[in-house]
Amino acid sequence: MTERTKPSYDGAILSFQQKRGQESCAFVLPFLRPDMRLLDIGCGPGTVTATLTAHVGEAVGVDIQPRSIAAAKESAVEAGIGNLSFLEADMIALPFDDLAFDAVFFHAVLYHQDATTLARTLAEARRVLRPGGLVATRDADVGGNILDPDLPGLRLALDLWQRWYEHGEPDALHFGRRQGAVFRTHGFEPIWTGASYVNHSADAETRRETVDDARRSLNSLGPKLIEKGQATEAELEEALMSWGVWENDPDAVYLRCRCECVARKPDAA
Repeated sequence: MTERTKPSYDGAILSFQQKRGQESCAFVLPFLRPDMRLLDIGCGPGTVTATLTAHVGEAVGVDIQPRSIAAAKESAVEAGIGNLSFLEADMIALPFDDLAFDAVFFHAVLYHQDATTLARTLAEARRVLRPGGLVATRDADVGGNILDPDLPGLRLALDLWQRWYEHGEPDALHFGRRQGAVFRTHGFEPIWTGASYVNHSADAETRRETVDDARRSLNSLGPKLIEKGQATEAELEEALMSWGVWENDPDAVYLRCRCECVARKPDAA
């Protein structure tokens, strides 16, 4: 496994991911078949991978973080899912033979990568895919988020989370809308594009859960951002206070945009 800098995960972020299995992969389900072998790259705690197993013959999840893989394996054992496995692996040096999979899936993975890592990652996806195989991604596009009331402190909170990921590419925050073009540039043929929203404000209980998640994440990441010189105490306090104001508005809205794309590896490739 090629050594490189591991992404900056956080316990609060992983906890949030565990709640979002079905909605994260709904767009790709119509393209899957029961005889497929699928690879979920950057699988995190494995929630999405586990959901996908009901629609394919076998699903394999890989992640560079040992903590994520440990959590995924534990959940798979508890659920008793036989066609699901996980292993620690680097997405730019996958431990699989050529043409080993019928589909490759990415969720909230590619927009974090610089141009070099992105190119190497998609080259590995092409290598392990059989001709005609599918690659699907669902990723962020910050320009599509909907907030009301649109408080400066809430925008600041979203910005603090983006600072944590330390995006090196100027277009990273609008990666979602460019997914088709990115796939085409790297030798795939886009066949479907779309978008959906993560609804953080469906009802009072959802809004309370959203605020709890936001506060937990900010309280966890805030001191680390301050230590790295990427945020100030005043910014953290403003962000936390704004979530309290948002929570007390019975008509508050927070819809987080996720762009989606399905492409195929050409039959002759």
